[in-house]
Amino acid sequence: MHYEFEDHRNKPPYDPPKWLDWTPDRPIKYLLTIVFFILGIPYFFGYAPSPTGTLWQLLIIDYWLYLREQSRKIDLDNYR
Repeated sequence: MHYEFEDHRNKPPYDPPKWLDWTPDRPIKYLLTIVFFILGIPYFFGYAPSPTGTLWQLLIIDYWLYLREQSRKIDLDNYR
């Protein structure tokens, strides 16, 4: 029998998970990025944010990382 090595059928479009259901593909890099932005940069500038400020920072950075990772998974050839 002859088997093809490449699947030439159309792939279904990528359906990204919702933000709250999302898990990062590279968790170590994700955690290091969060720690750097929440602890590293404020320490570098010499201030400590309040607990509320840290929570807002965490939410904003997490959402930014989610959007960045989902944009890398989209196959742009399907949109041409």
